Amino acid sequence: MEVAKNIKIYKIYSIFAELLILGPILVLYLIAKGLSFTEIMILQSIAAVAVVVFEVPTGAVADKIGRKFSMVLGSVLWGLSLLIYILGNNFYVFAIAEIIFSLGFTFKSGADTALIYDSLKTLKREKEFQKIEGYARSLTFYAQGIGSIVAGFAYEVNIFLPMIISIGFMIVTACISMGFEEPPIEGKEGKFGVNYIEQIKESGKYILGHEKIKAIILYSMVFFIFYRTGFWYFQPYMESVNIPVKYFGIIFFLFNIVAAQTSNRCYKIMEFTKPKTLTLMSSLLISSFILLGTIKVSVGVLAILLQQVARGLYRPVTRKYMNKHIPSDKRATILSFHSLAVNIAVAVTLPFMGLLKDNSNIYTTHIILAGIMIIMTYMTARYMNKRLGVIKKNNITD
Repeated sequence: MEVAKNIKIYKIYSIFAELLILGPILVLYLIAKGLSFTEIMILQSIAAVAVVVFEVPTGAVADKIGRKFSMVLGSVLWGLSLLIYILGNNFYVFAIAEIIFSLGFTFKSGADTALIYDSLKTLKREKEFQKIEGYARSLTFYAQGIGSIVAGFAYEVNIFLPMIISIGFMIVTACISMGFEEPPIEGKEGKFGVNYIEQIKESGKYILGHEKIKAIILYSMVFFIFYRTGFWYFQPYMESVNIPVKYFGIIFFLFNIVAAQTSNRCYKIMEFTKPKTLTLMSSLLISSFILLGTIKVSVGVLAILLQQVARGLYRPVTRKYMNKHIPSDKRATILSFHSLAVNIAVAVTLPFMGLLKDNSNIYTTHIILAGIMIIMTYMTARYMNKRLGVIKKNNITD
C-alpha cells in the first residue's frame, strides 16, 4: 500500500522537523537583543496564548483538508518566524515572530502524529506506534544534539548564523513533508467530512465525555508547566556555575543524546514502569530541580540529565495514551485540544516564572520550583483519584 512509505519518510522527517539549532544560545541571543529574562518569559507566554488561539482550528484543518498540507505549511511558517527574529530589534517585533512561530507549531502539532498513526492503522500495525514514535523522536534528539554543537561554534562566528542554518532545515522539512501519502481516515464521510465547526464541537464533546483522556490532559498541563520552565533555566544555571559559553553546545549535545536514548527505549521503560510511568516522569523533574537548587558547582549541570530522561519519555508516552482512545476522524483535532490545554497552563504561569528568576538567584528559584511542583502534582493525583476515579479502578494507561 502507498501509505507504507510514510513510515520510512516519517523517520527522515523526524531528523529535520524540529532541527532548530537554537537551544544552547537562544537566551543569550535574546539578551544580546536587549531583552530581560522576564521579557523573554513573557514572549513565551505570548507564544503559548497564540497556540491556544490557533491550536484547535488548525487541528480541524488537518483532519478536514489534510495532515500533509498542515505539516508543509507549519514548516514554512517556522522559517518565516526565524527570519523575523533575525531582522527584528525590539520586543514587539519578536512578539510577532513568536505568534507566527506558534501558528506554524499548531499546524504541525498533532498532524504528524495523526498521519503516522492512521498510516499504521490502515496497515493494521497500530500496535507498533509507540516503538516507531520512540525511534523517530530519538532521531530528532540525535539531530538536535549534533545541531547543539554546531550552534555554539556558529554563534561565535555570527550570532545570526544559527537562525540562518535553522531556516535552511525548515525548507528541507517542507520538501520532505510533500512526500507523504495521506492515509484514509476511518469514520470520515466524503472528502472533507463533517462541517468545520461541527468537527470542533464533536471533538470537544468527545473529550468531555471521556474520563481517561481528561485525566491525561490534566496530568500533561501540570507536567508541561515545569517541563518548559526547566528549559529556560538551563543557561542561567550554567552561567551561575561559571561554565564557559563555548561549552554550552557540547553540554546540550549530551542532553539530546540522553533524551534520544530514552526515547528510543521508551517502550521498554514503559513495560518496566507501567502503570507508574507518569509518576516517574514527574519525579525525575522534581529530583532535578532539588539537585540544581543545592549544587552550586559545575558538576551540578549533570542533574539536568534527569530532565532529559523525562523529555525523552514525554511525547511517546502521552501520545500513545491519547491515541489509544481517539477515533481516527477526530485524531488531529483532539490532539490539538490536548496541546491547547497545556499551552493555556504555560501561558498563565511562565511570566511568573520569569519574575521569580529576576527576583531571586537561580538556586533558590529551582528549590521553589520543586516545592510548587510537588504540591501541584499531589493535587493533580488527588483530583484524578477522587473526581475521575480512573487511577485506582482503571488506570489511565490501560
